[in-house]
Amino acid sequence: MTVSPAPSSKTTSTATELLPGHIGNLTAKENAMLKQLWGRLLKLFEQKGTQIRPKQQEDNASSTTSSKKGGWFSSKKETSEKDLFIGATTEPTLITLPLEKALPLIPGEVLRNTFWNMVATDNPDAVVLRFLRARKWDLVAAYDMLTNALRWRIVYRLDDLTALGENGLRDELNRLKPGMGDCFVSQLNAGKTFLGGPDKEGRGICFINVSYHHKEDQPAEVIKLLTMYIMETSRAIVHQPVDTACIVFNMDGFTLKNMDFDFVKFLVSCFEAYYPETLGCLCIHKAPWVFSTVWTLIQPLLDPVVATKIHFTKDLKELTHYVDIPSLPGNITGEKDKKTLDEAVDIDPVAPGTLKKPDTAAFNDYQEMIKEHQIETADWIKTKSVDGDNFNMRRALATQYRLARIRAELDIRGPTRYQAKGMIQFTPEGRVILDFGSDGWQPLDITEMV
Repeated sequence: MTVSPAPSSKTTSTATELLPGHIGNLTAKENAMLKQLWGRLLKLFEQKGTQIRPKQQEDNASSTTSSKKGGWFSSKKETSEKDLFIGATTEPTLITLPLEKALPLIPGEVLRNTFWNMVATDNPDAVVLRFLRARKWDLVAAYDMLTNALRWRIVYRLDDLTALGENGLRDELNRLKPGMGDCFVSQLNAGKTFLGGPDKEGRGICFINVSYHHKEDQPAEVIKLLTMYIMETSRAIVHQPVDTACIVFNMDGFTLKNMDFDFVKFLVSCFEAYYPETLGCLCIHKAPWVFSTVWTLIQPLLDPVVATKIHFTKDLKELTHYVDIPSLPGNITGEKDKKTLDEAVDIDPVAPGTLKKPDTAAFNDYQEMIKEHQIETADWIKTKSVDGDNFNMRRALATQYRLARIRAELDIRGPTRYQAKGMIQFTPEGRVILDFGSDGWQPLDITEMV
């Protein structure tokens, strides 16, 4: 497939308004808060910490909920299951201790690396600002939320998940338990979820076909890994100002057999605690009447801000208030042969990634760029805050960072099906091209959209 880096006028994102509290539209007070949070992070990255020892082999890492009662409709067998991949490289106390006791145990270098891999190709200021907005500009609460997210990423091995890619993870899971990795890949291929877009705000879309999901078809850990893998992979297409995502839950054919409260609770916790301010819109499409009972149980779990982003659409006309028809798959529009690019392209299995630390020129340049960003940020923190404080300087620095990360992305990120399908391409020239493949969309060069 030929991909042109020059977008047409139709590819320009619609979400171009600079929202309050976002980069480019900060008050002097908000600038000061951003600086203070950066200051606390830079200090944290210098702490010594202690060695994070992996669990003993006989004590396979248990999930954060394994010692608790399961969710609604959970069985006793399921509540006693232990995670094998998640948490396997840390002591159990790292996630169970109160944050103020656990955080000093983690080496600053580990926290630093985890933070920058969380930023990935995004604008670093934009990532920090998400936590400030999520905690309504309460510095202490934002710092606790951000550092708790870093702790969670360390325990849940988000960096390893990204580095392995889908088939590296398959091999690692099969090593831990024969068949577990194959189960992960089969779930990835099961038609439960497809990526596409854009929605009316220019955001990428994750389509979830709920009727394809049955809780008993896979271990709980597999569905958590699948969720995190898709979320982390989707982060690769972030481009300012389009820094949120759209989710469409296709509820057509849903019955109570498809309900999985443990998954719902995990997804809600991800958006509220670990990926704040990244959900732009969530459409629950064609929910049958039986779902109303389920919804009464889900609703209390939701943060009020997240709840405002959820919309029920009873038919195609209502759904098109949020997503235009060219971006919708045929199983929603009723067009039998219509498929998203993700659905339509068949690929051979991609190569497995590795946990071996890269040692390429691009990766080493990226590490130097991180150091430069931190030095420049430390100097910027010392300046007096005003409205629009040094916006051009910070954006230029963020652009340099993004370009360095993009050039190193293929060294850091394991191969994914979405790259193989041409939905996102990291070119030899250090460009990143986004292709949703929907009608009217032209491949978009998002490299410098910072």
